[in-house]
Parts: sequence; C-alpha cells; structure tokens
Amino acid sequence: MPSVRKPTGDVRHISQFYESNWAVNLSSRFCPQCLAGDGSPVQGTYGGSWSLRWHLPFVFACTIHHRLLHSRCPSCGSSLARSYKRRATLITQPGSSHILHPLQCRNLVAGPNAGKPRPCGARLEQIEPRNLAALPEEDHERLIELQRRLDAMLSLRPAKNEDKQRPRGLSFQDLVHVAQLIKLSWPAGSNLAPSDALASLIDNHADSLHVELRTPQPRTTSRFSVLWAAPDDSAQCGALLLTAEAVLSEADSPAQLRALIRPMARFAFEHAPASACRSFFSRPGFSPALARAMVRHSHGFHAAGPWEYANLRVAARDCRFTAEEVPAHLPKSWYDAHFTDFADHVPGASLYTVRHLRRAASLKLVEMTQGGSWVQCAKALDIPESRARSALNKLRQQFGDSDLWSRFEANTERLAHHLDDLPQRINYAHRRRILAEWHMPRADWSDLIKDLPQARRLTARYGTALATVLVWTEATQSDYLLCPYIQSLRSSGADPDHLINEISQFFTPANRRGIRLEILRRIGDYAAAASAVCMHDGAAHKDGPLRDREQLVSGLCLSE
Repeated sequence: MPSVRKPTGDVRHISQFYESNWAVNLSSRFCPQCLAGDGSPVQGTYGGSWSLRWHLPFVFACTIHHRLLHSRCPSCGSSLARSYKRRATLITQPGSSHILHPLQCRNLVAGPNAGKPRPCGARLEQIEPRNLAALPEEDHERLIELQRRLDAMLSLRPAKNEDKQRPRGLSFQDLVHVAQLIKLSWPAGSNLAPSDALASLIDNHADSLHVELRTPQPRTTSRFSVLWAAPDDSAQCGALLLTAEAVLSEADSPAQLRALIRPMARFAFEHAPASACRSFFSRPGFSPALARAMVRHSHGFHAAGPWEYANLRVAARDCRFTAEEVPAHLPKSWYDAHFTDFADHVPGASLYTVRHLRRAASLKLVEMTQGGSWVQCAKALDIPESRARSALNKLRQQFGDSDLWSRFEANTERLAHHLDDLPQRINYAHRRRILAEWHMPRADWSDLIKDLPQARRLTARYGTALATVLVWTEATQSDYLLCPYIQSLRSSGADPDHLINEISQFFTPANRRGIRLEILRRIGDYAAAASAVCMHDGAAHKDGPLRDREQLVSGLCLSE
C-alpha cells in the first residue's frame, strides 16, 4: 500500500486525505455472490462477511466469482458507508441493526411525502450481475488478471509465481501517481489504454472531472480531492489502473519511461488548470524514476525557472560517485576521452567552446548525482552563477536546434559510467575547501625552479602568486579564473589582469611547450606529492623539490 503522509494544504478533511492518496475508500465496494454466503447455517442467516479489502481502492473485482465489484446500491444509487457530517462510520445507522439485516442498504432516503429520512433497505446480495455487454470479454479478462496481480502485491505471503504475476519494479505508489497523471492530462494518454473500450471508460470518468474543475467555484483547494481519488466505479477504476500498469511495466529503460510520461506531463502543464498542476506536481513522494520522467528539460538540464517544481529535480541517475567527487572543470584527460569527437561537430568550435563544454559537463555530472537545477549544481561546484549561465548560453547559441544537446547528454552518461567504475575517486570539494586560503611557500617555489634559469626570468614578476594559482588549478581541477587567490586580489582592489594573462599562457596550446610545459609538469608532481603525504599518513618521499613537509601537510592536505 502507498505510504501514508501527513495531510497537506491540498485536502481539508481526513477522508479526502486518505482517498486522494488511494490509501482507503471510506465507502465499500461489494460482491453480491460473496455476500450471499457459502450455504452454512450462520451465513444462511446473516449472509456472507463484508471484506475489509473492498475498502481498498485497488480492489475492484472479485477473482473468486470472476466479476467486477459493485460500488453503489442499485436501489438508492448511493455509495455504501458514506461519511456522515464529514465523519467516517464503520456501520451506517448502527442504531437500526435490530431492524435491518446485515445485507440491507443502510443509506438514508427521503421518506414518504418528504417525511423523515429512512434506511433504503434494499437487499444487496440479490443484485443481478453487472451488465458487461459494453465491455468486451477480452477487456473483462484483462481486468480480472490485473486484480490477481494486485492481490499478489497486497498479500503478506508472496505467491510461488509472484515473479510472473508482478511486473518488475512496480509499486502501488507509482501506480497511484501515474493514474493521477493520466486523469490530470486526459485525453493525452488515451493512446496508452490497452483498448478503445477501456479508454472510453477512463474518458467517461475524467471528462466530468475536468468540467467540474473548470467550473468557477469559491477559492478552495479541497475540490482537487475528486481529481486524485480513485474512480468510484469498478470498471473505470480497473481501466485506469490497467493503463497505469501498462505505462510502468512496458517501459524497459528510463528513456522509454520518459517517452511515455513526459508528453502527459507537458499536456497537463499546457491545458490543465494551473492550480491543479500545482496540487499534483508539488506533491512529495514521487519515486526518482517517475520524477525523472516528468521533469521538464531545457537544453540538456533540468529546467531552472521559477515555475518549475523542485521536488521533480531528483538525481538524474543512480550514481556511485558523489557531487563532491566531481571537479568544477572537466579534467583534460576526461575531456579528450569523451568529448573531443563531439566538439568536432559543434559549429564554430573554438578554445572557448572547449572551456564551456568542460564546465557544462561538470554541471551535468552533479545533476546526475544530486539533482537540482543547473544553478544549484553550479553552487555545489563553487562556480559563480554568472559563469555557469555564460557557458550554457554560449553552448545554446552554438548548438542551435540540432541534436547536440542529446548527444552531449549521451557523452556525459558514458563519462558517468567511467566514474562509477573507478576503484578510487578524488574528493575535489574537499580540495577546494582546503586550498581556499593556501599560498605556495616561497622556499618550495625556489626549490621547484632552482635548476631552471629561464623559469626564474619568466616568472620573476609574479613568482609564488603564479605558482599558487597553478597548484590550485591542478589540484582542484577547476578553472584558474575561479581561483580564490585571484578573487581575493579583485576584492582588495588590486588588478589581477596581468597575472591572469601570464597564467593563460600556460593553458594556451600554442604556448604550452618548452619551459612552461616543464613548470606545469613540476606543478603536477608537487600536487601529487602533497596528495601522497596525506594518503600515506604523512609518509612522503624524502627526495624531490618539496620542503617544509609539516607545513605542506597542514596547509595542502588533499584528502582523497
């Protein structure tokens, strides 16, 4: 059964809360043949027992007698055991038990000449079987078989053939949400119904609801409970559940589930009352798979607009890696392995395109592992929102209306599989925190370039400042423009542009050679040695250009 959540502002009465979550129907369906009894003396006198299962929205048929349940008294036309003055009752009119037989209808009807209301009194076990002429035998069999599968899911003891009876991954919660989405977006999902006759049953139920929702009424949200509750009619309820089950069981992949679900979600956004959409899409409890299928995408990412529903922006996939293990700027080796060929197909690609792709790919990896909009992903990577927006806007301009966004997602998915399989991953977020205020010790810098006279002349103006930025960039795999040292220069009123120009030469392919390439190699060794110090409890190699090991460990601990 669906998990019970606390009532929200969408319902005003406890009965509406239970019914809108398909937890229980306060009124009871019934099978006349079951009520007729088994022929024993006690059941001959009092009739067969009323089943508690008939109060469950998922129980719409009797598999023993192979028939759909009744939901209303055929005489008074009302549902049974209705709430009285907004209060639920186990037995309607308990004070008349000495007068009424247990199988008589207890609904109150108007007395003769508009007198005092009296119980209906119709015998419910004497009802003729439901007229199934309008429902083809094949569809009737489909509904009975669905009830058997649902009974297996409801059973505390799994049946021997449960694997065959129960579609893999199917849950009551998903069934409820998909059924509600079908009603909200009807007739967008009419093509998903197993037959035209079943689609017609859903149409009869949903059409009247949408008419009611569009009728001006006093400001209230409680009327949405009629949209979320299970259909009272057994045939309509079975048809809706059968269609919802078909959607969930026939989708073999997340992409296929999205192909079935997303058109209905989009139709609901565009055609259903906005208040009804808010009532549904802002609900908690969507499974990750269903939320991924419903969420709106904009240029490869979860939409970040003010009208988007945050609870739908869940992790885009099941990842073994975490957001903290994603670098803010895709490492060159990762980019070369997964995006070089892709970039060749981007119109007007340049060095800036590469930078934008490396940033966008990191944002997408974070979305995969923790969800959220690209704005939230940028925050997780310590990337300013303006920088992230600029990169995505530039890519949107270059990608245009082509399929490059879908190919970008596919390439990032392959990279995510690679990260999942890594035996050991780096905590880049921890590195960014540790290095936020770190500066290269002057002695370490002198040792690093002591046998490179050209390096002394090349870096004479900036020295340790340049080395600080290079080590931070290498260790955190971030964009050097986002280095905290450069940001601190800006905030103090200093102009870092000349320093930035010097650093950019180290990352320009035409200048990434000779002495600059050698400095970068040594910077890489320096950062790797710092990592080794922490990973081996301070047991670093004694040889090499690093001095003051204790200061290095305390100031540059790159914990993996």
